[in-house]
Amino acid sequence: MKKNSILIITFFLSILTLVFNSASAAIPTLIMRIIDLLILAIITVEIIRGLRTADYKRQFFLRNIPLIIFASVYLIILGYMITADFISTPGDGSRYFSLVAKVLRSLFLLYRMFEEVKSLEQALHRLNDRPALSIISSFMAIITIGTLLLMLPPATADGRGLRFLDAWFTATSAVCVTGLIVVDTAAVFSLTGKIIILALIQTGGLGIMIMTYFSMFILRRKATLAEKQRLSFVISDTDISGITTTLKKIIYLTFSIEAAGALLLFTGFGRESGFSGRTIFNAVFHSISAFCNAGFSLFSDSLEGFVSRPLIIFTVSALIILGGLSFAVIFNLAAFFNPSSKVRKLNINTRIVLSWTAVLLLLGFFFFYASEHGGSLRSYSTPTQYIAAFFQSVTLRTAGFNSIGFSGFSTGTILIMCFFMFIGAASGSTAGGIKINTTAVIAAYLKCIALNSPRVTLYRHQLSERRVLRAFAVFFYGVTAVLAGSTALALTHNAPLRDILFEAVSAFGTVGLSTGMTAKLNSFGKVVIIFLMFNGRLGPLTILSTFSGRSESGVRYPQGDILIG
Repeated sequence: MKKNSILIITFFLSILTLVFNSASAAIPTLIMRIIDLLILAIITVEIIRGLRTADYKRQFFLRNIPLIIFASVYLIILGYMITADFISTPGDGSRYFSLVAKVLRSLFLLYRMFEEVKSLEQALHRLNDRPALSIISSFMAIITIGTLLLMLPPATADGRGLRFLDAWFTATSAVCVTGLIVVDTAAVFSLTGKIIILALIQTGGLGIMIMTYFSMFILRRKATLAEKQRLSFVISDTDISGITTTLKKIIYLTFSIEAAGALLLFTGFGRESGFSGRTIFNAVFHSISAFCNAGFSLFSDSLEGFVSRPLIIFTVSALIILGGLSFAVIFNLAAFFNPSSKVRKLNINTRIVLSWTAVLLLLGFFFFYASEHGGSLRSYSTPTQYIAAFFQSVTLRTAGFNSIGFSGFSTGTILIMCFFMFIGAASGSTAGGIKINTTAVIAAYLKCIALNSPRVTLYRHQLSERRVLRAFAVFFYGVTAVLAGSTALALTHNAPLRDILFEAVSAFGTVGLSTGMTAKLNSFGKVVIIFLMFNGRLGPLTILSTFSGRSESGVRYPQGDILIG
């Protein structure tokens, strides 16, 4: 583990532990002990590495006497606290020692934080040189902040705040625009808590870096070349010279679409419950949640109460589809239909996204209607059945809303939904999944194999070998993540395999739909889903690129023949 990583991890763990000490009743003891052990292990590694690399061992010991003493005291305290967890030691003396242990641990962590603050600052600057790590660290930071905010008393209706694990789960679900919930958003959170969740959704949907750099432009601060390069990595735009204009267009387009959606939803909600300030907030919340493909709702039954309300259903559907197309596709479409623009033909990426989106929406509609028109849709009128089937096809694009209950769905329907959720929407959008673009490249390669063609082509364009390999890397990473998550859930939960698989795919695809298993997750299951949501939102390529190193240039190996099939 590199020193920069050690400093950053220690810093965040130290902040978490210090905060948790003031609210230990809400924190599971096991999680506290795991954090303690992680901090101790990291510091021990740091001491051992420093000792091994030091030219003069004696000077190293003399220079790090405070660190060694604190680490030793911390080890003794941690040993006592772990022993006390398993051996009952009643009496005031035990409670007094526990209090002293907490104070000493807090002092130790504060010492480490202040001692390394300069090194941490330097590490963060060096971290910014790697865009993938910058994205991951920014998401981790905003999730941590969201977790701490949701633990505050004003965030919940009862004035107690959420327990740590529930707050962590909710913050991750909001930032990763998933929509899976372990507590009822409508009933548990206060207005303050709902605003926090809304801010996390908007930040996670657009991306932390986009929001950060846009605030820089508002404050009239120019971005450096390195900052523009990182931003171009985030929005997948190779034109660094026009990155500022692109960023402004993304923000303005987002707010314009969300405002238009909020206006239509305000009209729809107002007809149902009256026009008021609460209706305005509901409209704004659901518009942002839909465009960011988050799936959070301020109604306990999601949108089931509006299944026969076309204005609300089609408005949410349009927001979901637009959010899932990606900004690059929308800009290309706008340029194509603009008479003054020089663009006379849609690029290949736009054509792939539009055609595959249309095909998947239609297939989802027909499959869902065919499998459920005699089941969960039976009690609705024919027009409502069509609306409900269409909406469920749309929301499978990683949106997470539902307009009908899931309890009556057949196993076949659940498996079909898993397939669509795993694909997701377009690359560069607010949606998750392995993405439409990836699926199209894989399909083109399989077609090439079937036709025994020497080149992989798509829409009369040849695809490079590197592009195909990246697509398969994304696919296999997604399959591995889902299988690993499903196995972990199956080993720790007594639930049907279809529900477990659905939950894992929904989390990795950042969909947010659930057959009811989310509410039954134990602590370990919640952590598994948290990591699946985090992986799904960041994407396999971002995660994998953090482990990439320098390639061995000039090295060539003999070709090997391996039997296939």
